[in-house]
Amino acid sequence: MSAETPVKHDAENSGENVVEIRKLLNKVSNFVLHRDLDFDVHAGEVMTLVGGSGSGKTQLVRVILGLKRPSAGVVRVFGVSWDGAGYAQIRATRERMGMLFQNGALYSALTVFQNVAFPLRERGGLDEDAIHAIVHAKLAQVELEPQHADLMPANLSGGMVKRVSLARAMALSPELLILDEPTAGLDPDRSEAFVRLIKRLRTEYRFAVLMVTHDLDTLHDLTDRIAVLADQHIIACGSVDEVRSVEHRFVQSFFGGERGRRAFKAA
Repeated sequence: MSAETPVKHDAENSGENVVEIRKLLNKVSNFVLHRDLDFDVHAGEVMTLVGGSGSGKTQLVRVILGLKRPSAGVVRVFGVSWDGAGYAQIRATRERMGMLFQNGALYSALTVFQNVAFPLRERGGLDEDAIHAIVHAKLAQVELEPQHADLMPANLSGGMVKRVSLARAMALSPELLILDEPTAGLDPDRSEAFVRLIKRLRTEYRFAVLMVTHDLDTLHDLTDRIAVLADQHIIACGSVDEVRSVEHRFVQSFFGGERGRRAFKAA
């Protein structure tokens, strides 16, 4: 199978949850951030997580990535519980996920090529010819040209940083792509172009997406389901219409303003 061949993963074919959280208790020091929190991401869907500042969206993502151990509850990713899994199983599970950070988080001392190649080299098992082929395939997938491979991050526009970061996140052909504010810092035209790119890649490669965003246009254009994080747990989860109808102060504030009405064409 070539590096550019779309893959239908077993998780999608079986219809299982790629993320399953039950009765999560999550603390930072002695402060309870999440209590009795249930959350799922289905195979093949775009799940958007929204919540106010301080609601713990980033901390929840850290729990999903296995970077933070909760105080109580069950967290399974691809059916693997972080609690009790061995090193090899944790590493193999993490390799099925890709992460796009809000600011790109590219290594400033590495070229574009070296940034995208980094997770391939970390995983091991590939010679340089294979790495070269995969990196250039990933750059092509995000609509970058071969000559961009030699550029340093300091020489990239904001839109190109996002694309290189996306190429790196997809280097291992993930089944779950986590997007942290994917269009933050982009002007409207670049934001729309980046959303179109993600939609095209999803159509071709059929991965699930967990997206954290406050941008209503991005949410409208990409999401299948929305989960609202407030009051220490998920207060609402469902389709856009289902969630927008929930009588909660955050929901009504988030969706009920001028930007919300414009994004969702509400009266």
